[in-house]
Amino acid sequence: MKPMHPSNSYFALGLALFCSLAHAAEWQSRESILAAAESFVAQKTANIDGEVTISSTPPDARVKVAKCDNLESSLQSGNKLWGRTSVTVSCNSPAKWSLRVPVNIKVVGQALVATRAIGSGQTIEAQDVTVETLDLTPYPIGVFKNPEQAIGKVTASSIAVGAPLRAEVLRAQMLIKQGQQVVVVAQSAHIKVSTEGVAMNNAQAGQVVGVKTKSGAVVKGIAKSEGVVEVNF
Repeated sequence: MKPMHPSNSYFALGLALFCSLAHAAEWQSRESILAAAESFVAQKTANIDGEVTISSTPPDARVKVAKCDNLESSLQSGNKLWGRTSVTVSCNSPAKWSLRVPVNIKVVGQALVATRAIGSGQTIEAQDVTVETLDLTPYPIGVFKNPEQAIGKVTASSIAVGAPLRAEVLRAQMLIKQGQQVVVVAQSAHIKVSTEGVAMNNAQAGQVVGVKTKSGAVVKGIAKSEGVVEVNF
């Protein structure tokens, strides 16, 4: 067998390289897919109160998808743009395909945290909280940021020192307690009278409470302040 002439070998190598480049040009680059996913997340998280850092994981290098005229990104139902999630990058023309891109969204911002260990059932006071900057990613439902949001509320569970205060661990203070002696204030546009009675249930501010008056009548009103129930007529 005759050895290949050098010029022929160069031609074969060039042809192989050309075919390889032409073939590669048919595929959508992984970089563009990542860029589409991250751009989508950046737009959707622009209004988050805090410093947002976005990172993504590229698709498997073995996965090849056709070049796309216009990449579209979306979030699957049930997914949140917070913490570890995924964004779907898809194409409708000239080919149809979709890929899930794993994305990690880290949020650092201010939060109201406990200055001491607070037991369950305790009322939050001003010295119990302070504002600090911390990683908010573990708290997708949100945290309190201002002392006014927590002061006066009662802990529904214990809170560790340095832990952020969240709505689910606090409840409004009970203004009225079952069995408590209360003042019932009944008023209209022209008259205001008051009497005493016994509360039939617990109530927070604005909640309905039943009261059994001294006469034995049962009335319902709104808890207005500690020990005071208002009835409008």
